Amino acid sequence: MFKKCAKAIAVLLITASFQSCTTQKLSFKANKPLVGIWQNIKEPASFITYTEDGHFYNSYKEGENQVITHSGNYKIIGNDAYLLDITYELPNRKYALKDRQYINHYVFGKDLKSVKLTGVVSGKSGSDTLKWEENMVKVKSF
Repeated sequence: MFKKCAKAIAVLLITASFQSCTTQKLSFKANKPLVGIWQNIKEPASFITYTEDGHFYNSYKEGENQVITHSGNYKIIGNDAYLLDITYELPNRKYALKDRQYINHYVFGKDLKSVKLTGVVSGKSGSDTLKWEENMVKVKSF
């Protein structure tokens, strides 16, 4: 009787571990469309780059140069949300984003080549907030 219970428990543990591995692979595949270079539709010189290793870079094109305005790490935390941990910003920005974390939301277009990003950020004083929304399109280069 003990051997049968032990075998049943072992089978359940093995099955559970396979299911958790499958879930991790599926969630990685589901989040992969965010990786790449995204161009702002309203401001074509403005870009956000998300890398596979969890870094992001907000930038704008100035002549032939790409100027990074903000950077840090991001992590998908749900089907439509990701956490930004901002570690760098250009000096003298209106909104103090450096050393803060923000939850942003995203909705992909049907073709996964467009995305609507939304969020709320705090001003330097803490009381001045900005609710923002940007429509982005995936591009191959700056």
